[in-house]
Amino acid sequence: MAITGVPRVPEGVRVRSRLSARFEGPQALVVARAPAGYGKTVAMAHWASSTEATGVWIRFRDNQVGAAALVQLIGSELDAAGLLQPGNTLRSASDALAGGADPWQLLRHGLRERPGTTTLALDGLERLADECSAGLLDALLDLPGLEIRATARRSSLSDESALALRLDRSVIEPAELALTAAETADALAAEPGSPAVERVLQSGGLPLFARLMAANAQDGSEPSDDDIAALLDSFVRLELASGAWDEQFMGFVTATSIADSLDLRLAAEIATIARLRPTGRSTPLTTDEVGALLDRAESDGLGLWTGSTATPSGGQEFVYTPVVREAFERRLRAARPAHLPALVGAVALWELDRRRPYAALRRAVSIGDWQLVNKVVREHWNEILRNHGPQLRVLFHRTSLVELRRQPLVAMLLALEYNRSGDHRLRALEYFALAGYAARTQRQRSSPADRALLRAIETAALRVSGRAESALGAALDARDVLLEMSPQDRDHLGRTEPTLHNQVGTTLFYAGRFDEALESFARSTAIGASRGLKGGLQGTALTAGTLAVAGDLTEAGHVASEAALLEWPEGWLTGYPGSFLQLAEALLALERWDADEADRRIRSLHPHRSTIEHWALLAQVDAMVGLLRREPDRALLRLDAEIARQRRRSSAAARSLARLAETRSLLLVAAGDAEGARKALGKAPASSGAVRHGIAAARIDLACGLPEDALRHLLRVRDAADSRSRGERTTLRAAALALLGDHERAAPVVREAVAFLTDRGQGLALALVPTDALDAMIRIAAAAGQGDDELLRRARRHAGVASLTAGPVFTAREAALARALPEARDTAELAAMLSVSPNTVKTQLRSVYRKLGVTSRSEAIAALAARGRPEPPA
Repeated sequence: MAITGVPRVPEGVRVRSRLSARFEGPQALVVARAPAGYGKTVAMAHWASSTEATGVWIRFRDNQVGAAALVQLIGSELDAAGLLQPGNTLRSASDALAGGADPWQLLRHGLRERPGTTTLALDGLERLADECSAGLLDALLDLPGLEIRATARRSSLSDESALALRLDRSVIEPAELALTAAETADALAAEPGSPAVERVLQSGGLPLFARLMAANAQDGSEPSDDDIAALLDSFVRLELASGAWDEQFMGFVTATSIADSLDLRLAAEIATIARLRPTGRSTPLTTDEVGALLDRAESDGLGLWTGSTATPSGGQEFVYTPVVREAFERRLRAARPAHLPALVGAVALWELDRRRPYAALRRAVSIGDWQLVNKVVREHWNEILRNHGPQLRVLFHRTSLVELRRQPLVAMLLALEYNRSGDHRLRALEYFALAGYAARTQRQRSSPADRALLRAIETAALRVSGRAESALGAALDARDVLLEMSPQDRDHLGRTEPTLHNQVGTTLFYAGRFDEALESFARSTAIGASRGLKGGLQGTALTAGTLAVAGDLTEAGHVASEAALLEWPEGWLTGYPGSFLQLAEALLALERWDADEADRRIRSLHPHRSTIEHWALLAQVDAMVGLLRREPDRALLRLDAEIARQRRRSSAAARSLARLAETRSLLLVAAGDAEGARKALGKAPASSGAVRHGIAAARIDLACGLPEDALRHLLRVRDAADSRSRGERTTLRAAALALLGDHERAAPVVREAVAFLTDRGQGLALALVPTDALDAMIRIAAAAGQGDDELLRRARRHAGVASLTAGPVFTAREAALARALPEARDTAELAAMLSVSPNTVKTQLRSVYRKLGVTSRSEAIAALAARGRPEPPA
């Protein structure tokens, strides 16, 4: 049992056992809180190096560390320390969080899966965002097996006195961390009553001041608690003046202060860039010489060696005391401005190698190195977006739009960040447009890997912005580049390759090119499986959803079953990456007429409904749930509200609105409003949407008892490509023939429809057949005696579209005649009013009388008066 990753306590630092003992004990939370220089870290490190507790040491490097970043860091440290068993959810924390998992729920699940007590030693609580302080306290309250030991420079929620009523905790105050007279005398090797000891005690017993006094007994200045930085600057000047530090050591510490932490390799690289040479030698410092200089910095109290177990290469890192580093960095920026870009760039690349992408990004932006900025974004855009979204806005808020027009990756990153909030949709669209423009202008002179990435970014930007045709062109180009790339070029895509295929496939899906979309998703899945990349899991989810939407429910069910056996990061299945898998499961449930299961699946995505681009598909499922529950009016209200909300967000693409117009039409006819359904459907489009329009129009005709008109609509949509459209078209054709009573022609078509729907796993198409027509299909199937009526009878129990038998349904000409009938005295006057021949009027009158169930003009006028004058069809 041990705390892993504890900084090494230098031999020259005097350990105060009374403080180390304060970290031991049964309390769930112990916090050492004091300004810089009070020895908090040393005290906790001494405790952690000897305790029998099991856990990890975590030092925070960034400010305003958010919940996702914190949980990811805890997971990686625990995993690197070997404290997580196979299958523990925290082992895949990064991927889980990328998929939208709740950080605190993820942390709780992972820690509950660990046996025994887990101790987290957190160095620098002040660097956490406020949400993290509250989240950690909630975790402590919920998890008896969690203990936290921490240092902090300022007060937080952990200091609230009322917290003691809920949690066993202890706060080590500055007064306790201050040196006693005996400790000061020991540190200065002086008599307890000497002036030097008194000076330190008068300064508040600041341990850092005592160490400075011990290093330079001639320093007569007295520090103030509010100006430690000035004291250190003075100390550095005195060390130089006294000759205690030689030029080589001073130059080395000054140059390496540019890094928050560093290992031997980075320190040697910094020394080379700064042209530091041993006295009398022209060759760079060796690794051993660099190590000796860092050891000296530690012995002089300037920093600590710490074992960072989460680093890919293992080993130790040297960490300067923050206020010390800041003092030397000020000297560096004043003395070596010409070296700063190279030094900062070297540190950024090292941080990128150590999987600290945001720190690397921040440094790259600070020196205007856009090549490095793009490298960081290309490799880690998802993690940066997840863990540092709000910080991104601040980081780039001074970047001009002119510059962003040359940086498509950054523009896209900002677009995605602003798009996550419904309050910044217009700003997001602006950045999406910038990203698309930048991608188009740069792709010709880019490498194949960058071209594929830029075109994938462009198709995503255009798709989300509602420009479907342009998005399709970019997707096809990106697909071609990806397929033509050499293995060497493909290596440059890194971990993003499955994601690029997912983006291309998603655009193809929304263009109605399902087969091509499935090919892209299959490549994503294959690449992910072969290289262990989680992006391939999203390809699997997209495959299941696409098959389900296309009406191939048999295959969708197989994919969904296989997906359930895979190891998904926590939160993915109910987040954006798994949204199409939930969609597939919802559609599978609808085909079984299980409205409750479909509703449960879609509601699992509720936290993402405000920003997810698949909102229209989810809204359609909601509508079908309402139909199966026989609540079309309520479903229509919800659908209209969702459409209005998405219009306000400018995310309602024309294709999505056209598809939802068919859904609105279906809800209206189910609610008994045939004329409203026709108006909602509108005119038949000339595009591929004509198939769905014709099917919807035929269903309205069937509901109105007009099977001939339904057949005419269906004859115009023979080119139904996907299985869902083919299934609905065949089913409605069988229903229309059955309603006509043509048993000889209807029987084989009914049999064909049942066979097709059974093979494809479809059942919803039957539940959407108007009830009179479905009853006619049942009679014909029963008469055929082949058992097809069993499926039809089960569907009848869930039928959601009642036939409209409350009144007659007129054609446009019949409606015009019926409206004119009370105004005209005879047939000749009617013919003149309608500009038709008397014979035509007579023919139409007979049809109107038949539909009204009357035999004379006076009876017809009375019937019309009772029902209200009819409106013509839309």
